[in-house]
Amino acid sequence: MIWLTSISLIFALMDLYFADLTILPAIISGTGILLITGILLNWSCKALLLARKLPDVKTEEGIRRKHYIRKWFFIILALEIAGLNIAPVVLLKLDCFQYIVPVDILIVALHFLPLGRIFHMPAYYFLGILLSLIDLLTIFLVPVSLKTGNLPALIAIPSISFIFLNWVLVVFIIRDALNYLRRT
Repeated sequence: MIWLTSISLIFALMDLYFADLTILPAIISGTGILLITGILLNWSCKALLLARKLPDVKTEEGIRRKHYIRKWFFIILALEIAGLNIAPVVLLKLDCFQYIVPVDILIVALHFLPLGRIFHMPAYYFLGILLSLIDLLTIFLVPVSLKTGNLPALIAIPSISFIFLNWVLVVFIIRDALNYLRRT
């Protein structure tokens, strides 16, 4: 939750910076971004504090599951990092600089699909599939020259979708986690 919120903040601030807005819209947007981030981080910390109070039950099945999750998480993370490092180089060599952000977001979106499986989180499937569809439709249907404000639409559409959908997912996870933790 904290990671998703933090990465969304970084993307939102980069979008805000590159949008090159006038001072008032920039201040209003920045304040909104910081307010949403602050609320989500606060809720995430509350959920983590409640989770720390849960008893640490060590069963053989639980230990196997933990090793399975750790192994596959690091495999997925390694593949994602490799993709995020290889894709920009390939796109630069192909003189397709404008596709770096959407392709990077597509790589991140796709990593949610196996994470949904290992963490048993259907919401990750939703995020991965929806972000991938938005990203692919943007890459194939939006002209490179089209702008959204001062940002190329090819960057703005996937990036803003990524931010918004991450926020929705974090709210869903926190709500679900807090409900579970309050019942136990």
